[in-house]
Amino acid sequence: MRRQDIQLLTLARQGDPAARSKAGRRYLVGGDGFPRHVATGLEYLSHPSVRELPETACAIAESLPLQDLLELKQEDALHKAAAAGSPLAQFKLGVWMALARSRFAAGRTWLETAAAAGHIEASQVVAAVDVARSDRALDVMVESIQSSAAVDVVQVAVIAARQAREEGGLDQLVDCLRVALMVAPRLTHALSDLVVAAVLWAEREKHSLRGLAPDQIEASLELAIVRGDRDAACLLGRARCGIDSGTLAPARLTTSQNLRKGVALLLRAADAGRDDAWLALYATHADHRSSVSNPQMARFFLEKAAMAGQSEAQRKLGALILRGSNSVVESEQAIAWLHAAANQGDAHAQHLLGSLVLPLPGSESVAREAIEQVRQADPWLAVRLTLARDFGLTKLEALSVDPVEGRRPWGLLVGQNPFIAQARLSAPRAVPALTPQALQNLARAAALFEQSSGDGNAFEGDLRRRSVRQRRVFERLNLSDDLFFATASSRRLEAFRLGPKWAFRARQPLAMALAA
Repeated sequence: MRRQDIQLLTLARQGDPAARSKAGRRYLVGGDGFPRHVATGLEYLSHPSVRELPETACAIAESLPLQDLLELKQEDALHKAAAAGSPLAQFKLGVWMALARSRFAAGRTWLETAAAAGHIEASQVVAAVDVARSDRALDVMVESIQSSAAVDVVQVAVIAARQAREEGGLDQLVDCLRVALMVAPRLTHALSDLVVAAVLWAEREKHSLRGLAPDQIEASLELAIVRGDRDAACLLGRARCGIDSGTLAPARLTTSQNLRKGVALLLRAADAGRDDAWLALYATHADHRSSVSNPQMARFFLEKAAMAGQSEAQRKLGALILRGSNSVVESEQAIAWLHAAANQGDAHAQHLLGSLVLPLPGSESVAREAIEQVRQADPWLAVRLTLARDFGLTKLEALSVDPVEGRRPWGLLVGQNPFIAQARLSAPRAVPALTPQALQNLARAAALFEQSSGDGNAFEGDLRRRSVRQRRVFERLNLSDDLFFATASSRRLEAFRLGPKWAFRARQPLAMALAA
């Protein structure tokens, strides 16, 4: 380092503003005895004595290419320098605003200002844009600055895309990616990651991704998959299997479909933790028209998706089990899955559960008031009437059910009735809870009967004695059976117990539940 350079640094360290400014600029660009060291240059120029000076902003904005200014969070210096009249800063700011801020008009104004000040590159850009069609103006601008030393278009577009992603602008993100992919000599990891993020975002927001070509998206997904991106594997796997991703048709994400390659990608995604990939695998293998059709594998994938918490899978698995059930054990399994889906807000699952409960006439509020009257005379009967209203029980079921033995996380199992000889009337029946309140009432009923297992059961007596007490209480309070108990023939009750018969009665909601 020369003597004058040492003297300059000495003055800068002593606080001389002019020396600080000159030393900072030299470190930014290198040369004249100074190594290029951007961090040191910015340190000198960030001192309070020079930080707010227009020439400081100009030194920063003119010394660094646009992408470095952005990476180093020096956008404010760029604006100050442009306002101070620096043509180079005006050029860089114009490019940045046009590319990244979706403010092409404002960016063009800065470019015209720089051109008027004699900046050659700005003049060339303005001239090219002037003769271009309005829908091609941005593309023409990008093409005209590709060789600029002041701007690396790809890097700037990537930075702009990252900002758009952080700030919540999907349209802006897509525009920036389109620019980057248009001029990038090769697809980079940074670009592919942003494309994957854009596709995932578009899937959620029902965006068309107009501006990104399918081959560009496919190449980006493939590059991300090589690095183990499960989201990319799931997206491309669905597309190659012909499955939409939200409103994105497969043709928007891939140039060709291939079931076996798609299945391989979905398996990779599922094993990596993308639980919805199991559901896509089910759809592919459940389709009898598919070359990979396999009912056994389809059922396996559906179970995997259901166990992973996918509400659609839980609903479909429950519906399939229920449709073919011939025992109460199978009915319980089916209702448990449907209940899990309904708890996640699945409307189709809620509808199917409702089809398993006998309807009750009469006003709910009137019935609850009457139950409170009954509670004063017979608390056990009041509990049974509450269960009858909550679960749509027949009179026989309500008076014979054991809340302790029959309680389930999803509802109530009306067990085998030992007092009835007819199989159609005495067979067990699984009844789901349609509301959280029904489950709460069932829990209270089970607690009461469990605590009173000695004296309580003795007080209740057998089914005949319960029936007599119920009749007497109803006569005394002038209550009707229709207010509390469902009515159903033995044939109709059998349809609730046997899956094929239930499926015939509920064929419309069942078909919707399996198709949705």
